[in-house]
Amino acid sequence: MPLEGFICPDGGKVLLDDCFEECRIGDRCQEEPDLHLMSEERVWGGVPSTTQCLNGTMLEFLKLTRPYYIDPDSRAFMLQGTMHHKELELEARELGIPTEIALNVDRDIFDLLVFNGKVLCLVDRKVWGSFRIAKALGIMVTGKQPDPSGETYKSSGKWGKAGSPKMVSKFQQVPDKADNFEATMQLNRYRVLLKEKTGLNVGGMYLRVLVRDGGLYIAKNRGVYKNTYKIPVGVIPDDEVRAFFDYKRDCLLEALNNGSWDTPCTPSESWDGIRCRSYCDVSEHCSKGALVQSIGGEEL
Repeated sequence: MPLEGFICPDGGKVLLDDCFEECRIGDRCQEEPDLHLMSEERVWGGVPSTTQCLNGTMLEFLKLTRPYYIDPDSRAFMLQGTMHHKELELEARELGIPTEIALNVDRDIFDLLVFNGKVLCLVDRKVWGSFRIAKALGIMVTGKQPDPSGETYKSSGKWGKAGSPKMVSKFQQVPDKADNFEATMQLNRYRVLLKEKTGLNVGGMYLRVLVRDGGLYIAKNRGVYKNTYKIPVGVIPDDEVRAFFDYKRDCLLEALNNGSWDTPCTPSESWDGIRCRSYCDVSEHCSKGALVQSIGGEEL
């Protein structure tokens, strides 16, 4: 079923058309054009998209079969990313760079093709928070070091003596700890589809990521110091890519055909319960999601 309506700041719910016609609380939480953009959902065409396959089957099944409401505030950063994509798409077209090309009937779309030297590279743009970037890069705390700014402790305590160098976390990229599964599978599927559709062989793939909280203390406290990152994506064998997406496609189609699905999202798909608790639009229709929300816990 399509998105049915919004959750207002006071917790009340309103149907989309009713909201667009008149604000139920008399003071719009967002401007009407923004609300229209936030309410846009991809129309189900019968073929699971790359994003639907990467998400949990339970999540996508419920979004297609149950009415749900969203908090517009939760889609503010999505709106930022959408507008960023559109502006860069226009610029790329001005420069004659291939961009936003549909790869199949369900309009799986890659962002950009560029030549890096003599190698054809597939590029995908993201707007991520520092937590996700640190996870994707494998940034870990590896110890303590004197604050590079030269700051010292103003008073003595368990942290150190007054006048001594302030100690801060030391960060390092640990490749074995990097977790970028979703983006890696996404770009590899685009690579496979592009080869099947056009015969072009991609020689490299990477993400160009804008840090949503770049420059803020919370980002620096995670070892994320820049506002943008280029994150290389490795190649996964074509057969493994096809097998993964074929399996997830079949699961969603089976759920829709049977009208039910009993398997909850995996820990990875539910972000160890964080998605269930705070970021799932259909958690009220899911036994696991409702339980996580009721106890305020993490993964069960």
